[in-house]
Amino acid sequence: MTHRTEHDTMGAIEVPHDKYWAAQTQRSLENFKIGTETMPSEVVQGFAYLKKACAVVNTQLDRLDSTTQRQNRPLPS
Repeated sequence: MTHRTEHDTMGAIEVPHDKYWAAQTQRSLENFKIGTETMPSEVVQGFAYLKKACAVVNTQLDRLDSTTQRQNRPLPS
């Protein structure tokens, strides 16, 4: 499995390349007994739609910088 290096206030840590989390979550997984429960996919998708709607409106109001505007991609169906 390939890894990427993430950094936080405690330094560098290796995170599996296929995971979306960063250094702090990886440290928590390695140091604490964390359950395997996950957020229901409907909740995640609903939050993604909410964030997308906010990005669209903020782009229309010219409140996002050009880099963020270019990252505003369609949501998966």
